[in-house]
Amino acid sequence: MATVHIPSLLRDLTGGAEQVRVDISEGEPMTVREVLEGLEQRFPGMRARLLDAQGQLVPHLAVFIDGEQAGMGLMAKVGAENDLFFLAPIVGGA
Repeated sequence: MATVHIPSLLRDLTGGAEQVRVDISEGEPMTVREVLEGLEQRFPGMRARLLDAQGQLVPHLAVFIDGEQAGMGLMAKVGAENDLFFLAPIVGGA
């Protein structure tokens, strides 16, 4: 089972849960979009907070899998043992 780490601004949808487990079969990864659709079924309103009107991640969010930013965004694969995060990207400055 994969673990989705819920940002504090979305915890009102999960009853305060900081993490949610998602059943993903070993050897059959899901896309981030598929995981999000499953979360939407369990926690209505999740999709509206994470996706824009065109079905893409809202501009201030990025997908991280096991601590690495997923360059493929919603098309990135999530496996049974992965940790998934929706975070605002951190940028450096001088």
